[in-house]
Amino acid sequence: MKSRCPVCRKAVQAPTQGQSGDSAFFPFCSQRCKLIDLGAWLDGEYGIGVAPDSEGFEEPSDTVMGPADEL
Repeated sequence: MKSRCPVCRKAVQAPTQGQSGDSAFFPFCSQRCKLIDLGAWLDGEYGIGVAPDSEGFEEPSDTVMGPADEL
């Protein structure tokens, strides 16, 4: 089964059982693309969106709490 690398869009062969080699990077085509994707996650470029729930949703306050305010 063929898929595409999520970073560079190069065609990547999905690993089969017992296959070694480039399958260690799947779904990426290489270590380079794997590290680029990791860097994007660490830099906050990706995120998991959550729709606000109408019940229990609180607007953020304008005040900043310090350690003494948490008690």
